[in-house]
Amino acid sequence: MEDILPEGTMLRYMVNGNPQLVGYAKDSGIYCTCCNEVVSPSQFEAHAGHAQRRKPYNYIYTSNGVSLHELSVTLSKRRKLLDNENDDLCSICKDAGELVLCDLCPRAFHQACAGLSSVPEGDWHCRYCQTMHQRENYVAYNDNARAAGRVPGVDAIDQILKRCILIVKLPDSRVGGCALCRSKDYAKSGFSPRTVLICDQCEKEYHVGCLKNHGWDELKEKPLGDWFCCADCISIHSSLQDVLSRGAQDLPDMVLDVIKRNDGKERSIRDAIVNLKWRLFRGKTASATDKLFLSRAVSVLHESFDPIIGGKKGVELVTQMVFGRWWDQMDFEGMYCAILTVDSSVVSVSNLRILGSEAAELPLVATKKEFQGQGYFAALFACIGHLLASLNVKHLVLPATDEAQPMWTQRYGFTKITMDQLHELAQGIKIVDFEGTTLLHRTVSDLLLTAVGNQAS
Repeated sequence: MEDILPEGTMLRYMVNGNPQLVGYAKDSGIYCTCCNEVVSPSQFEAHAGHAQRRKPYNYIYTSNGVSLHELSVTLSKRRKLLDNENDDLCSICKDAGELVLCDLCPRAFHQACAGLSSVPEGDWHCRYCQTMHQRENYVAYNDNARAAGRVPGVDAIDQILKRCILIVKLPDSRVGGCALCRSKDYAKSGFSPRTVLICDQCEKEYHVGCLKNHGWDELKEKPLGDWFCCADCISIHSSLQDVLSRGAQDLPDMVLDVIKRNDGKERSIRDAIVNLKWRLFRGKTASATDKLFLSRAVSVLHESFDPIIGGKKGVELVTQMVFGRWWDQMDFEGMYCAILTVDSSVVSVSNLRILGSEAAELPLVATKKEFQGQGYFAALFACIGHLLASLNVKHLVLPATDEAQPMWTQRYGFTKITMDQLHELAQGIKIVDFEGTTLLHRTVSDLLLTAVGNQAS
């Protein structure tokens, strides 16, 4: 059935309460992180080292603890109740006649064939559905289901069918158009003064004619490759490429001290310096090795955020954002991903987009559950602060849920800002915004001090 497990849904093969392999729903199959290919559930089971079991649906779980087996059984039940269809022939002898109908599946039975002494009153379930129901109840309480994220008392199936908690807002009608003249008209073909160019760093739009009139650039034809609107954007882009080329980097000493104080352990953080790194990735230009880290980043984000689905094809937002792809007419090619690692494990993640020297945004941040509350996100956030300060970016904005607002406002000094106020600070920028969230802002100049000082205290 389509539109049940959206592309990007995290799936794990579980054994005795331990995940053996992580993948994601993709193209009617599973994107396997061990081979970076889309495989069938049976192949996914084999890649997890359990090909001999031949029961992939019983051991592959969603992030809220539902096995593919339980999901398929439940959907079959719900589909039956909606369709109200039953077979015309007995499922045992294949003959017609007076039949007893199962209330959970399309099967029908003669009273004698079903071994019934009388016609049952009320709801009746055939032996096939009774067996399935027993298996389903077992799945709901086994170690694999609990370890995969099953929460007692919560309708996990309903969570899957109603997973889109965050909805991306439609672009603000005030946003867009030429950053110089504010007009939204443009030439649909050819090259003329009304041809629109988009800066590959700040992503603002400019009419070719307006660039000439303001003395910014005098173009004779559309530029090939990347195009930048000003010297600041050229400098920022060049610096980011340099950061990307460095790969994994050590954390500054002051950041390591924050983690040491929050860790609550006697051992010195100095002993783990070689294992603790931060790194910047860009999905658009990521290598095969980089994509493995980005896949792990998606996994960490999906622990905190249910997949956000949009567009005609039901593409998942978090994955597209991390990998710098298009999503429902929104271009995320300029999105970067900052990652904090311990050994080779991704422990904290933040999406980052730098919209020129005026502003940057952090649409989504998350820390792996077993590393939460130990100062690791504070460390990553401080590294991001260092980066933004070195690029002379003035403002940082992010969308926050009601639950997350106290952390951002009390610990990191963010304050609420309206979209009108943001446009006054940075005209022409386009940010990711979600329904039900509040836009928060803070200047970058004193961001580092707050990120380190408040978390350390």
